[in-house]
Amino acid sequence: MNLTTLNKYDLALHDVPLCAVCNKPVERVESMYDIAYGGKRFRVYCHGDMEEAMLDDTIIEDSNSVRFGQAFVDKLPQPQLENK
Repeated sequence: MNLTTLNKYDLALHDVPLCAVCNKPVERVESMYDIAYGGKRFRVYCHGDMEEAMLDDTIIEDSNSVRFGQAFVDKLPQPQLENK
């Protein structure tokens, strides 16, 4: 993926989450209001995987601002503890 100046500006403007695995903007972001849960559901897609996050109405109402973070952080290799 080659980013032009316009694309970099758009990323900053719209705050697209970055994939922790490939360190690029995610391929697709979906958001929808979930009436049964009472909050906003976000789904991000990248390299064939999907990750989902929920923000309930209380968090949205009480927060000054909400921003995307990194997606797929749990897919990164985790440090292992050694048994001695």
